[in-house]
Amino acid sequence: MRLFQSSLRNAVILALGVGLLVPTSLVLMYDWQASRHTAMEDLRRDLGRTVEVLALSLSEPIWQVSAELAQPMIDAQTSDPRFVRVLVIEPNNAQPFIQMQRPDPDPDLTLTLTRPVTRDGREIAQLTVAMSAAPLLEAKQNEAWRALARSVGILTLSLVLILGVMQRRVLHPMDKLSRAAEELAAGRLDQPLELLGEDEIARVGIAMERMRQALLRAFEDLRGHASTLEDQVAQRTAELTSANNELTMALANLKTAQRELVESEKLASLGRLVAGVAHELNTPLGNAMTVVSALGDRWAKLDQMLADNTPMRRSQLEELVKDTRRGQDILQRNVQKAADLVRDFKQVAIDQTTDSRRDFDLSQVVEDVLVMVEPSFKHTPFKIVTDLTRELEMSSYPGALGQVLTNLLMNALVHGFEGRDEGLVRVSCRPHGSDQVELVVEDDGRGMDASVVRKIFDPFFTTKLGKGGSGLGMHIVHNIVTNVLGGQIEVQSTPGQGSRMTMLMPRSAPLRSSAEELINP
Repeated sequence: MRLFQSSLRNAVILALGVGLLVPTSLVLMYDWQASRHTAMEDLRRDLGRTVEVLALSLSEPIWQVSAELAQPMIDAQTSDPRFVRVLVIEPNNAQPFIQMQRPDPDPDLTLTLTRPVTRDGREIAQLTVAMSAAPLLEAKQNEAWRALARSVGILTLSLVLILGVMQRRVLHPMDKLSRAAEELAAGRLDQPLELLGEDEIARVGIAMERMRQALLRAFEDLRGHASTLEDQVAQRTAELTSANNELTMALANLKTAQRELVESEKLASLGRLVAGVAHELNTPLGNAMTVVSALGDRWAKLDQMLADNTPMRRSQLEELVKDTRRGQDILQRNVQKAADLVRDFKQVAIDQTTDSRRDFDLSQVVEDVLVMVEPSFKHTPFKIVTDLTRELEMSSYPGALGQVLTNLLMNALVHGFEGRDEGLVRVSCRPHGSDQVELVVEDDGRGMDASVVRKIFDPFFTTKLGKGGSGLGMHIVHNIVTNVLGGQIEVQSTPGQGSRMTMLMPRSAPLRSSAEELINP
C-alpha cells in the first residue's frame, strides 16, 4: 500500500510539474524568442534613425573641426545603454575625430551601421555606430526568471494542498480497501469492511462487502455440492476414456481399410497388365500353333508316303523343305515375340510386387511399362509416342516408378480421352541438372478445370463416382513420387487442351526401409 501511495503521490507531483512547469517553460521560451526578435527589429530601426540624426548633427562641428561641439551631441545619444561604439573618422586624418567605446556583452546581438557625413553635398567624414540588444534582453530575462519563480511557488503550494486532500480522501480509504482485498485473497472472509462516506471509493467498499458476503454463500454451496461434483467428474472421465478407446479403434480400422484399398488398387493395376499381356501373347502363340499344326499335317503326309512306299518327286521334297523353312522362320519370330513379352512382364511384375531398389536405365523401364500398357491402347484410336533420352542411370525403385507411369497412362485413356475419336499421349524423359531427371506424361485430351486440378491428389476424389473409380489412383501416384521416389509432381491442365504431368525425381532415391511406406499419406 505504501508503494501505491508513493506511486500515486509521485504521479500527482509529476502531473502537476508537467502540467504547470512545462507550459510555463514553453511560454517563457516563446516569449524569449519573440522578445529577441522584437528587440532586434527595434534595434535595427533605432540604429538607422540614430545614425541619420547624428550624421546631420555632426556635420557642422566636423566642418569647424571642433570636437568640443560634437561631444555633447554624442553624449546625448549614447546615454542609451544599448550604444556600444560611436566612431567618426575624417578622410585625411588617421586619428578619429571623435570616439566612444563600451564593452560588447554579446556580439551576436550587436548591429553596426556606417554612413557618410556630408556638407554642401561633399563627404567630410565617416560615421560608424554599433548598438546591442543585450541590455533590453537582459531585462526581459530577469522578468522571465521572476515569472518562473512565481510558477514554482504556485506549484509548491498546489502540491501541498492537493497531497493533503489526497491523503485524507483518497490514499487513506484506498489503504483500507487494499487491506480488505488482501484479506479476501487470503480466504479470510469473516472480517466486514466498513468505509464511511458517499464518494466513489466508499461505493467501491460497499461493493466489496457485498462480494465478501456473496463469496461466503458460494463457499457454503460449494461445500454442499463437492461430493456430487467429484462423482460427476469420475463419471465423465470414464466416459471420455471409453470414447477415446473407441476413437483409437476406429482410427486403426480406417488405416487398415485405407491400406487394403491401396493394395487392391495396386493389384488391380497389375491385373490390368496381366490381361493386356495375355491378350498380346495370344497372337504370337496362336500363329505359332497354326504353323506347328500346318507342319504337322505336311510331315504326317510324308510319313504316310514313306509307309506306302509311294514314289516322291524332287519338286515335292523341295516344296516340303521350303514350307518347313518358312514355318520355322514364322515359328521362331512368334515364339521370340512371346518370349520378349514374358520377359518384360516378368521384370515389371517383379518390380511391382517386390518394390526392391536397384540400378536401372530410366528409358528401359519406361519402354518395359509401355509394352505392358500398349495392349489397352491397341484397339482404340489413341496412340502413345515417346521421346526418351538414353542412358539416364538411376538408383531407385523401378516397380514404384512403373506403377506411377501405368496409373498416369490409364488415367489418360479412361478420363482424358473420354468422348474423343482420337488422341495422343506423349511420354518423354530427359536429365534435369546433374542429379535429377524429368519424366513427363502429356495428352491432348479433354483436360481439367481448376477445381479438379486442386483436388486431383486428394484420396477418394474421382470424377467417375459410382462408375468404378476408386479415387485412389492419383493419390497413390502423388505418394509414390514424393515419399518413395523422393521427387515432386506438378499438374498443368486446361479444359479442352489436354493435361501435362511433370515429375522431377533424383537419380538416387532416398533410402527406404520398405516400399510399404508408399501407402502412408
